[in-house]
Amino acid sequence: MMTKDDILLLKTKLLPPGAEAVIDFLAARHSQLESTNIVLENVPLLIIGRHGMIARLPLNGRIKKVSQAEEILPALQAYFNNASSGDKLFVFINLPELPIPPEVQQVLSEVEARAMRREEIRMKIDRALDERNREAFDRAVKELEELMREEDSTVGPTPSST
Repeated sequence: MMTKDDILLLKTKLLPPGAEAVIDFLAARHSQLESTNIVLENVPLLIIGRHGMIARLPLNGRIKKVSQAEEILPALQAYFNNASSGDKLFVFINLPELPIPPEVQQVLSEVEARAMRREEIRMKIDRALDERNREAFDRAVKELEELMREEDSTVGPTPSST
């Protein structure tokens, strides 16, 4: 079974035209969906890729293949109207992640490095407290305060502080 969140997470990817309505429809039937990592034969199957969708569904005693966005949703509706509650639709998803621009990746790396540095300093403070080393504690606290000042100066004023 696919969770409703798994299905709705698809909306954060680069979807082919017409896929959003299909995903909304599938979200209501998530208990009848099964995710697959391979394209299966002879089973009800929906493939969602970057450039389009293909559905192979048993309708009127035959396997019907539809690939036009405007045909897929009615075919899925017909399939689920005739399917028993135990019937599954297998879903194969081949969508790229949204690309992260290099500038954003750089900012994320800087934030991660500062967070790691802050954690290292907090560990120094904890060690100094455990050892009852006042001098090491004072140095680590000053180091943490300096790091916090640097972060405040690089972030700038927030909308709520103006």
